[in-house]
Amino acid sequence: MLRISSCLVISCLLAWPSFAQAQALAQSPAPVEHDCVVRQFVTARQVNNLEPQGEVDRYEAGTDRGYAFARLDCTNVGSGETFYFRWMQGDREVAKSRARVDVSRNWRIWSQVRLSPGEWVVQLQDSAGRVQAERKFSVASPAAAAE
Repeated sequence: MLRISSCLVISCLLAWPSFAQAQALAQSPAPVEHDCVVRQFVTARQVNNLEPQGEVDRYEAGTDRGYAFARLDCTNVGSGETFYFRWMQGDREVAKSRARVDVSRNWRIWSQVRLSPGEWVVQLQDSAGRVQAERKFSVASPAAAAE
């Protein structure tokens, strides 16, 4: 009987740190959810001084770069909150860039991508992968521009 009791006590003592760690994790505060609201999300010919220049839905043939610009209103943001610009042409992801987000009523972020002719979508996603905004646009092919 003494042998079983001592084994049980030793097993409990060995398991205790794991149990204590699990309890601490369960009681730790959840990550802060952001409350960012997208006030503006556009594609543009350029971004200068953190402002979009020349809003477009269709880029002309031969345009080298496209820009996406977002204006956010954030009053509650977790430490290290990151948003992502996800650029897709058809079903293929062409580029993904990240931008840090912080508390501001006028937080501005932007991204650029090298363009090629076709149909495009740019999405703004939060760090959990939720789509916050989406913009469809096209790039004319050189043949279409000649017609």
